[in-house]
Amino acid sequence: MALNSIVISDSTTLISLINIERFELLFKFSDTIIITPSVYNEVTVHKRAKQIVDEYISISRITVKEVQNQKKVKELLIRLDLGESESIVLAEEQKLPLIIDEKRGKNIATSMGLNVIGLIGILLVYKKKTYLSNNEIKEIVEELKTVNFRVTDGLLSLLFED
Repeated sequence: MALNSIVISDSTTLISLINIERFELLFKFSDTIIITPSVYNEVTVHKRAKQIVDEYISISRITVKEVQNQKKVKELLIRLDLGESESIVLAEEQKLPLIIDEKRGKNIATSMGLNVIGLIGILLVYKKKTYLSNNEIKEIVEELKTVNFRVTDGLLSLLFED
């Protein structure tokens, strides 16, 4: 059983886990992931990613949902991209946690009172719950670095402290 029944996700975590062929890791964190159409478009640029995401949609593990408050999306577009803006607004509308990795987006979402977590935060949860060993997490982090996933030394030290 997953830690959360439903979460909203921006694209970075999804793309990164698809690129290192570990997409299934997300479903220990959440039973269902909701994404916006723009996030779907960002994630499914490549054929293999589209196949993976469409497969999870077909088994109802991923749902694509439109944002209602387009005015708020436009306000956020001044500082964020479309996927981040829509994800933040959808998380606010649905009152659900948000998976987002970009620092600016995470800060804005937090300032709006949203419950946010990034991929390194999810790995930290998995470590604390002993879903993954330290060695498994180190391996995942090394794989993420090969697909240009950026992570600060501060986050890494938090992840690997005993």
